[in-house]
Amino acid sequence: MAIRCYIPTTLSALETAVDSGYAVAPDAEARGLRGEEGEAKEFDALCIAAALAATEALEGRDGSAPPSPRAVVAFDAPETCPREMLIEGFELVRLERLDPSAMVSIHVDEPDVWERAVAVAEAEGLEAAEDHLGDSDLLWYDVTELPDLLRP
Repeated sequence: MAIRCYIPTTLSALETAVDSGYAVAPDAEARGLRGEEGEAKEFDALCIAAALAATEALEGRDGSAPPSPRAVVAFDAPETCPREMLIEGFELVRLERLDPSAMVSIHVDEPDVWERAVAVAEAEGLEAAEDHLGDSDLLWYDVTELPDLLRP
């Protein structure tokens, strides 16, 4: 059985094809939940990954170009992937090889929301930008839409 996990990344990183890394997943107990409780844990894992992606995108920039919007890839990882506790109820899943066929969906910031977050980061700092992004939802895309997302 696969582990549904969420890979924090950026849109520009997806252009170069992410081939390894880490992801956030509900822990084994939470993966056993069904219905609304299970869906809530999955959504929380996606939100944690989105926060990690924001930090990576906004901290990792060199100032020569605006940071790329955050992206989160929903991915079905093999049960055999190494895992460690991230925070209570969630695990960090180590991904040694990403099979593109295991990608389920892609979640990306709305362009206006991301641009505003970048402006907030420059004016008020990273924490204020992360707070701004915490109030927004990511747009959902099917994996077949990735080529369209990567077009300028």
